Amino acid sequence: MSTILSRKLLTRNVSRSVRRVLTIHKSQPLSSLRLYTSLVRPWQTGKRPRNDTLHWRCLSSSATTTSFDDTDDDRSIESQYLRKTPLEHVLLRPGMYVGPNERLPPQSFWVLDPPLTLPEEPSSLETTLFRFIKKDIAIVPALVKVFDEILVNASDNRLRYPKSCSRIDVIIQPGNDTKDPFISIYNDGKGIPIQIHKKENMYLPEMLFGHLLTGSNFNDDEKRITGGRHGYGAKLTNIFAQQFTVETADTNRGLFYHQTWWENMTRASEPIITEWNEGTDFTRISFVPDLPRLTGNQHAKSISVEDYSLMCRRVVDVAGCAAGKLTVTLNGKDVSMPSFAQFVELHRKSSSPPLIHYNMNPRWKISVGLSDTGSFESVSFVNGMATHRGGTHINALVQQISKKIQEKVEKIDPQLAKLISHGLIRRHLFVACDALIENPTFDSQMKEYLTSSPTNFGSSYSLTQKLLNDLVKPEDQGGPGIVEDVLRVASGRQQANLVKELTSKKSKRQLLSIPKLEEAHQAGSESGWDCTLILTEGDSAKALAVAGLEVIGRERFGVFPLRGKFLNVRDASVTQLTNNAEVKALCSILGLDFDKKYDTLEERRELRYGRVMLMTDQDQDGSHIKGLVINFFRYFWPDLLRPPVDQPMEEANENPPFLSAFVTPLLKASRKGAKGQLAFYSMAEYNAWRDSIDPLELKKYRIKYYKGLGTSTTEEARGYFAAFDDHIRPFKWTSDADGDLLDMVFDKNSAAARRQWILDTYDETSSLEINPEDGNAVGYDDFINKELVHFSHADNIRSIPSAIDGLKPSQRKVLYACFKRKLTAEMKVAQLAGYCAEQTAYHHGEASLQSTIIGMAHDFVGSNNINLLIPSGQFGTRMTGGADAASPRYIFTYLSPLARLIFPEADDALLRYREDDGQQVEPEYFVPIIPLLAVNGSQGIGTGWSTFIPPHNPMDVIDYIRYKIDKAEGRKMYDMPVIRPYARGFSGKIREASNGFVTVGKVHPISKNSVAIEELPLRCWTSTYKDQLIKMRNQGDIIGFVENHTTTKVSVTVDLQAAKLTRFISAGLESAFKLETRLPTTNMNAFNVNGVMTKFECAANIADEFFPVRLSLYKDRKSVLESELRYEATMLSNKAKFIEAVATSQLDLASGRKGKEELLADVQKIGFLSDSELLAIRSNNSVMERRPSTEHENGLPSESSDGYDYLLNMPLSSLTSERIAALKDEASKKGKELKQLTQTEPTDLWRTDLDRLASRLDKY
Repeated sequence: MSTILSRKLLTRNVSRSVRRVLTIHKSQPLSSLRLYTSLVRPWQTGKRPRNDTLHWRCLSSSATTTSFDDTDDDRSIESQYLRKTPLEHVLLRPGMYVGPNERLPPQSFWVLDPPLTLPEEPSSLETTLFRFIKKDIAIVPALVKVFDEILVNASDNRLRYPKSCSRIDVIIQPGNDTKDPFISIYNDGKGIPIQIHKKENMYLPEMLFGHLLTGSNFNDDEKRITGGRHGYGAKLTNIFAQQFTVETADTNRGLFYHQTWWENMTRASEPIITEWNEGTDFTRISFVPDLPRLTGNQHAKSISVEDYSLMCRRVVDVAGCAAGKLTVTLNGKDVSMPSFAQFVELHRKSSSPPLIHYNMNPRWKISVGLSDTGSFESVSFVNGMATHRGGTHINALVQQISKKIQEKVEKIDPQLAKLISHGLIRRHLFVACDALIENPTFDSQMKEYLTSSPTNFGSSYSLTQKLLNDLVKPEDQGGPGIVEDVLRVASGRQQANLVKELTSKKSKRQLLSIPKLEEAHQAGSESGWDCTLILTEGDSAKALAVAGLEVIGRERFGVFPLRGKFLNVRDASVTQLTNNAEVKALCSILGLDFDKKYDTLEERRELRYGRVMLMTDQDQDGSHIKGLVINFFRYFWPDLLRPPVDQPMEEANENPPFLSAFVTPLLKASRKGAKGQLAFYSMAEYNAWRDSIDPLELKKYRIKYYKGLGTSTTEEARGYFAAFDDHIRPFKWTSDADGDLLDMVFDKNSAAARRQWILDTYDETSSLEINPEDGNAVGYDDFINKELVHFSHADNIRSIPSAIDGLKPSQRKVLYACFKRKLTAEMKVAQLAGYCAEQTAYHHGEASLQSTIIGMAHDFVGSNNINLLIPSGQFGTRMTGGADAASPRYIFTYLSPLARLIFPEADDALLRYREDDGQQVEPEYFVPIIPLLAVNGSQGIGTGWSTFIPPHNPMDVIDYIRYKIDKAEGRKMYDMPVIRPYARGFSGKIREASNGFVTVGKVHPISKNSVAIEELPLRCWTSTYKDQLIKMRNQGDIIGFVENHTTTKVSVTVDLQAAKLTRFISAGLESAFKLETRLPTTNMNAFNVNGVMTKFECAANIADEFFPVRLSLYKDRKSVLESELRYEATMLSNKAKFIEAVATSQLDLASGRKGKEELLADVQKIGFLSDSELLAIRSNNSVMERRPSTEHENGLPSESSDGYDYLLNMPLSSLTSERIAALKDEASKKGKELKQLTQTEPTDLWRTDLDRLASRLDKY
């Protein structure tokens, strides 16, 4: 467009505007209207243009000016009741539109650190490094708001036209005494259309920026995600500006628009429109804020540091919300952000816990983590506007997060969870959110708090399960640590209750009322510090101690029994501590005070008892109880384990250590027919003695195992206490390493260290060594490394199965007892437990064996794939996972027919059996024909190790073993069979997942508002799932449910709203109804054939470990069968030959003329094999060759002399021709069997056994 055309357009448009002004404002003198004669751009200089260079236009709505003075002396009707124009009302009541126009008391705001300073050359871009800090600043809300209106407009342009808007440039010049403050905000997005609004008869930019109640946001049916709503917006900035300039370029029309307003939008220049052909749209708003009106300070000449800092922060906010999509500069410095996540991280200290960042969908970006201030923190934006007070969008997110954390806490500590409110959880959260909300509503024009209902957000704000699961992960697994912090604070709240409950002073009468306490006479007196409290393991041990008091007296000795295992106080919640009777009683009896350290003699003399003596069983569990009590003092009063800091060395012997142990024999060996006994205080000590003497000599001793202190008689107790000093083991602190060891053993977070400790330290031959010259003292390090380590190892043995037979020791004992009894008829569980304990020298309570028997008979879904025992009675159901079993006195069991198919009786003689209490007990391990561990799976928690092995399909396992056999024989190979997870009777699905498998129940809709649940995932019991449904009902997720279960089948009908069902279907019904459980394969630990803990990656690895052991056993079985058949054939043949010799008078037995020696010589002369020679044939196999000559197993005859008893002891009725024929026939059959066996491979025996088992499993 030519310059002439540009001028014509300008003249025509100005003339039209002048005519309109003259028409509307007839009373204004024409002298006040002057034509615009030059195109001066005042924003370049920052100076107000001279009046004689501009044409002014009055924007008053009436000819007379109404006074803004509210005072009126005559109080006329006219002065009391006023009519204000909208512009006048904004100026009169700014608080309604832009917030308070006064400086408020300091409030906490996020601001930049360091603050941005003005550059000398604004055109020179520099990248600025900064962070956000919370700072108390006193701001003028009105001033910040008028700035924010223009900034949000620029941000809205990016939302409306994301492809065209690529940058926002902001200049803020605070001003000073000689220069007015100046603000300019530029964006290169789509410009404002430069055209006449036909209805309003003015250019659109003039209408939008110079007239109230105008805009594009009045159509509430239109879904918009921008900031404006009421039609005030940028006009408010104009009204509170001394000068306000709009510049915009419209490339569609090739026009540039410029217009300026002055004096609170009351006067304006005519629009200046020129040609524009530079190729890009843009809009620039520049203004000089009216500081006297905005701040209420008539002398204000510059923007304060506080207001300036908040404006700068808002610019960076816009950069953060548009991260990666927009270049943002502030005073010439690049403040653009690469991502919203990095923008949020600027609000955190380098030492702050990590945040979890998540882009939920195109309209929601969030970051969540642990607040590092101890109070709730949020950084939130709605459509680019800073909602620093939050609102419904933040509440909607926090509610979901809080619910998930509450659920997690309930799983960790149900008691503590009752004291944790959503408010407490909220105070631990840091939440950042950038949301685009459709047609948002706020509680004021300040737009600091969103009030839109979540149903009107216009997009999904539901957090995914993955995000929620990540939020509740522990810190050591990469989680934000929110759950731990919530628990810490909740525990801290209860700490006062703990102190109150555990350290409350009790009177003598109250102490005497503590059940089962035998109080020392001087306890609690001035001599109490010299008294000893004997802590015993149970009531029977207390009886032993009380019997001992007859010897040492009650003046300075008290007795208190502990019930079972003492509490590990490190892992206990405050609720557990205050509810634990032993902990409360011990604190009261000793007079312990949580406010004292007891590191001095003075403080220790305030205790009611100055010492504690531990009197537990001598077995491994007794050692564990000692450790737990020591751990109690180490955790709460660690100085009690050390000598007092003020104790002189020479008084050390006069003041024994605070803790000691009283030891009694674990075993006693008494020689038959002799007086006196040998006492052994540990298994290692006994084993060393047993291995040092001849086995035949050992048989002359009677071994008595003292299962507990209650095994000792009263007379023995008196004997122990008569030699009191010989049985005392004072605990000695050697160094700070003692404390580290105690922490490692009992701290739940030190599992890896415990594993290494056991691997490095455990020695089955180790035992405590004492030195009488050192007072028989035991160092805490020796106690842990040489005594307590035996418990830890035994705990693993008891808790984690063998990879060979898939059994734990208690299960192995039960199976051995059942095989020994040939239990094919029903027997009460209680009686079987007693029989098992007797036959296997079981040293623990029979209740544990009863539970083991019941577990081995479980056959409901999710228990055993192959139950070795048959349940007869109520053994428990899937309703509670077997916990609903009847009393062991009322239920019966017997061996499953499959048991002997899996554990063939022919193997019994081939196994290596353990010895206990001088009797043969169960094998070290059975060797089934398939790896039962892979079939039934297992789980358990030991010390340093735990295990979880999923169950698998037994037919798959059989196929895999067949594959291994074929491979070992070099046969033509085929695809290796896959061993799949499997649960007998389970009708759901099992799918592979990361680090394991996921089991999925069955659910499907049966109407528009109801579903049927017909299967639960594995390891989810019916009663447990009912609790889940009740929780969903209470939360409003479902309306109700009806149960129609049987003891074996799941059936639930759930009613819910149709809309909820639709949403659940969209999200996945199985997930929505919590019908998924994991079967991890990351912790498949078991003992290998050498008794070494081994981690397996899959079921096939377990089968690989098992295979060579079983194959070797088949080789042994074949060798033994061959020697047995050879022995039997030879014996039968010799018997037939012997009878023939007698019948033909080759041997003279009937005349009686020959003596025994002569007769034996005749038998030998004929060539008959002697007893010993025949036995040698029977013993000629791979098993007997590996065993000592003194070891005789399972029915093999012991060596006799070189006699012929097997011949000479035959009855006279054998001396017949019929018997001869029968013996020859039997010998021939045995010979044929032997020939056939020698032609058979060991693997053929295995295949036969597998085929027999597979055929039975098909019917199972």
